[in-house]
Amino acid sequence: MKRLLVVNNTNQSHKIMEAMPIFESATTTFARKYQTDRLTTLFNLNTNVNKYKKKEVIYAEGNHPVQLFYIKKGIVKTYKCNSEGKELITGIYGEGEYLGYVALLEETVYKDIAVAVEYAELAVIPKDEFEGMMETDWQVARKFINLLAKDITDKEQLLLGLAYNSLRKKVAEALILLSRKYKDAIKISRDNLAAIAGTATESLIRTLGEFRQEKLIEISEGYITIINESKLRTMLN
Repeated sequence: MKRLLVVNNTNQSHKIMEAMPIFESATTTFARKYQTDRLTTLFNLNTNVNKYKKKEVIYAEGNHPVQLFYIKKGIVKTYKCNSEGKELITGIYGEGEYLGYVALLEETVYKDIAVAVEYAELAVIPKDEFEGMMETDWQVARKFINLLAKDITDKEQLLLGLAYNSLRKKVAEALILLSRKYKDAIKISRDNLAAIAGTATESLIRTLGEFRQEKLIEISEGYITIINESKLRTMLN
């Protein structure tokens, strides 16, 4: 059986043909968890894409959310600033990840700032359309319940790491995190990397030098390449 899914948008209507055979019998059941949910399909076809330059603000703390973001290209960081202007990184997001959904689901304002670490392209859908999917599509609802649970775990680990991890462990953890976001070598400013690791820039540079001497990483023209991830991971245990 084939289904025609029509998703109405305030700006345009998307007609999405889904060739999804659905088998439901006593002997065979289609594994629904492997279906592509409506939200992913919509974003993949969405031509409403915002483009951001490096260091350009995507949303600011205190703003009310009006749309859900989906990163199609680039890296985005979220952070908070203390009274002295020092940054505390609250998240790093890469291609294929959602952004800004916590404030949408909480029906409150953004509690941090989102900035493009490099040139980025973000697809968007309106708040009301996202909320409608959360109410009517179990796959979309489950996806964001899982994301919220993961956010809580990640924040707990971040706080514990900032409080108790050694300098080398903080830097190793930051490098491994970024290696999952970047397709190739890691290209990020030392100040941003230090903020992610939760240490001073001078301490970060010194530790990167040690990792380089130990042949854990390579540094060339500002790019960082991990060459011994297994040894870096042993520092996390």
